[in-house]
Amino acid sequence: MPRVTLTQSAQTDLLEAWLYIAEKNLQAADQLVDAIEQNANTLLRQPLMGRARPELAQGARSWPTSTPYILFYQATDDGITVLRVLHHARDVREAGF
Repeated sequence: MPRVTLTQSAQTDLLEAWLYIAEKNLQAADQLVDAIEQNANTLLRQPLMGRARPELAQGARSWPTSTPYILFYQATDDGITVLRVLHHARDVREAGF
């Protein structure tokens, strides 16, 4: 069964996003993480539908979520591995992969 795996960097990205939003609205922070997780699960059905991002890492792809965040991931034999979860306004070249 395909699954979503998060790298340590992606887990940290999600935590930082949640903490930032939770300072003002705990429910909105929970909803953000839930929406991002749902978007990642959507990619399990068609993992190659994201944009190829070879400039970031071999096999890297990006997918804009229904939130202001973008999933950066790699398709794997057993699903996808989320490399980073970054705000759309962030310079991804400086984020590191």
